[in-house]
Amino acid sequence: MELDSNLRLESPRCRYRFGAAEFDEARLELRVGGRVVELEQKPLRILAELVRHADEAVTRSEISESVWNGVPVVEHALTNAVAKLRKALGDGEDGRILTLPRIGYRLVGPVERIAITQRQPSRFEFRAGAAVPGRENWVLQTLLSVTQTSEVWQAEHAKTKDVRVFKFCLDGDGLHTLKRETTLYRVLRECLGERADIVTIFDWNFETPPFYLECAHAGENLLQWAACDDHLAALSREQRLGLFLQIGETVAAAHSVGVLHKDLKPANILIHRHAGGWQARVSDFGSGRLLEPGRLAELGITQLETMEGTAARSEANSGTPLYLAPELIAGQSPTVQSDVYALGVILYQLVIGDLRTPMASGWEAEIGDELLATDIAAATDRNPARRLTRVGELVNRLRNLDRRRSQQHAARTAELRMAAALAAAQRAKARRPWLTRLSGFDREKGGFQIFLGDKYLILAACGYQNWPKMAVVKT
Repeated sequence: MELDSNLRLESPRCRYRFGAAEFDEARLELRVGGRVVELEQKPLRILAELVRHADEAVTRSEISESVWNGVPVVEHALTNAVAKLRKALGDGEDGRILTLPRIGYRLVGPVERIAITQRQPSRFEFRAGAAVPGRENWVLQTLLSVTQTSEVWQAEHAKTKDVRVFKFCLDGDGLHTLKRETTLYRVLRECLGERADIVTIFDWNFETPPFYLECAHAGENLLQWAACDDHLAALSREQRLGLFLQIGETVAAAHSVGVLHKDLKPANILIHRHAGGWQARVSDFGSGRLLEPGRLAELGITQLETMEGTAARSEANSGTPLYLAPELIAGQSPTVQSDVYALGVILYQLVIGDLRTPMASGWEAEIGDELLATDIAAATDRNPARRLTRVGELVNRLRNLDRRRSQQHAARTAELRMAAALAAAQRAKARRPWLTRLSGFDREKGGFQIFLGDKYLILAACGYQNWPKMAVVKT
């Protein structure tokens, strides 16, 4: 099951010291010179992001995702919050926060990190070792994520020792999301069958709180997996493309039955070891959308939630800014192409081996492969009219990269040979003023035709570099 985009807030909490400042992220408390500084929550949460990634660029999108829960905000809201934070740090420390134009901010080190062993508490007062409410054989083990509306726990069966993931909520929007995710999963299962690349939902409870989904344990999310033992760094480019192709084919399959994901990002892609390699699974369709809601009746699926209503409620605020297509930020409805855009960003990040880096100006230089850069650009074009129309197009391009490279090399080689032949012909013409006309390449005869009145010369292909060897042929 998905580990939420707030993953960085769920890791073990720490205390950070830099200069005269000390920041306790568990309490969201800032001290400067030993005194507690009264400051609003937003600047403190921005500081939490900056100290966790000292001396690294933290993008505006990442800050928005963490501090404003992914809801796009006006630019001055972030700017004002950073200004308040600088003022709170005071003279001498405020200069540590650097503004990176068009990117975000960076906290200049050094920063001392002191681990705090206390884990994030459950909002629902669950605890490790307790039984899942109403499912006594399943014992809660680890709190995986906490959001404003839900908690995700790993649980183990007391007898079989099987491991499952339970996503809980109490009411409101959380329940709407669980119902929508279940409905879309049933569409996928009915149309595509059981698939190893889509996280299985085994059971659900929508009758009494706490409501929940019971899901397969499908590994770590892509962010965790990439950081653990440098798994992503250890893969070759071909292996990274292979991993992306798994993801792309899964999304293409979902699109083929009318299901949009709408929140594709590394946190919603799970990775586990399989048959000596890595299996990618797409999770969390809770923000998704059914392109043709009328198909539910055709498939005989009970509509747990009004898909149009919940989709409309979530349209404006769903998705993660870094992966949101520009037209969605502008308020347009999601389409297949908005999922294509998110996949294009993920492809770029996988290729460069950094799942935190946004696509800034000049990103093409990091790719080092003209065709691959062209494919990424086609998937992430800001104008949907120019963007690839289907995920399958991107998948096909990547699967045929080697053949396309060979074709490109052959075409360029032919162009160079033709340019050399034309240049040689021009030099010959300069030496032989009686040369009257040079025509194009004669594929049937294997050379260039040079007309000399009632005769013409055939410049054989083998003679290009040994000009002026020629064969005279009467017309």
